[in-house]
This record gives sequence, C-alpha cells and structure tokens, in this order.
Amino acid sequence: MQAKMNKTMEKEEKDILKKIRSSRACISDGYQLFTGNFRKLFRMTWPVALGFAVISAIASALPVLLSPTLVWPALALEALAVIVYLYLSNRILHKRSFLEKTEKASAAGWMRHLGMVLLVGIVCLFIVAILTLFTSLPSIIMMAANWESQMGVMNGDPLGMPSYVMWLSIGAFLLAGFLQAYIWLTTICPMYLAKTSIVLQEQERKALYNEKS
Repeated sequence: MQAKMNKTMEKEEKDILKKIRSSRACISDGYQLFTGNFRKLFRMTWPVALGFAVISAIASALPVLLSPTLVWPALALEALAVIVYLYLSNRILHKRSFLEKTEKASAAGWMRHLGMVLLVGIVCLFIVAILTLFTSLPSIIMMAANWESQMGVMNGDPLGMPSYVMWLSIGAFLLAGFLQAYIWLTTICPMYLAKTSIVLQEQERKALYNEKS
C-alpha cells in the first residue's frame, strides 16, 4: 500500500513538472525542486561531483602551486570540467527518472522563446557566481597566501611558505570544488523546466495552427 502511494505521489510530482511556466516560475520552481530533493540528487550525482572536484582542484593548483603563467590553461580546464559535469549529471538525472524525457524543441521554437531562455540562464549564472564567491573564500585566501609567498621568494625572501601549506591548499581546493559542483547543479532544474515549458507551448501552437487549417 505504501509503495503504491509513493508511486502515485511520484507520478503527481512528474505531472506537475510538465506544465507551461513563466520565466520567473521556471526559476523559483526549479530551485524548489533542487532544494526539496537535494538528498536524492546527492545520492545520484556524488561520484561525478567528486570527479569534478578533483579536476577543479587541479585547475586551481596549476597557477597557484606551479606557475602564475598557467592561469589561462587553468581557466580552460575549469570551463571544460563544468561543461562535462553538467552534461553527465543531466544524463544521470534523466536515466534515473528524476527528470522526465521531453520532446526536442525545434530551432525556431527556441528562437521564439529566446528571451525566456536568456533570462533563466542569466539569473542562474548570477546565483552561481554569488554562491561560488562565498564557498570559495577559503580557497581564495590560500591562493592569495601562496602568491604572496611566491612573490616574496622572487624578491629574495628565503623563507617562503611551510611545506604543509601545499597540502592545506589542495584540501581547500578539493572542498571548494565539491561545493561548487552542487552549486552548478542548481542550474539544471530551472533550465529543464524552461525547456519543458517551451516544448509544451510549441505543441499548443502547433495544435492551434492545425485547428485553424
């Protein structure tokens, strides 16, 4: 009986996801979907989040612990890690039926709703930037300390930083990367709801056109 009730509730939740929303509703409902199901999302995605954390830590360590000239390769590696991580996470959430598969919207359909897509995307990226700033503070402090040490050594300071600081920095980079993985994950739900809304609007538009013709 309990299993049947759970299945009914899951079906109702998935039916609620499949409705036309405004840009504002896609954002608010998307973040509610994320926070309300965080434990489930964590169980599904922690392996790829851990992999992202490792790559992010390597990207952070390249210009800090090796050479400041590696800033651009580090940024490119970080960007690639974000793209791959979001792609894999999105596939996992669809494969585990957390997100239902929807029909593909045509290019013309995406262009008709480009304003909605841009608004949802910009707001999501703004929230990601704010949250990343707060969660990366320890990592930023370690970066600043290491750069100060390197500049001191270049200017003739023989002391530098203690050897344990390198491992402390790596630990800070790993922790920051793992937290950032779930910050980036928050973008999937609002964008999924926006895509679903676009698909449904295009279906209604097509049905209305067929009725008139």
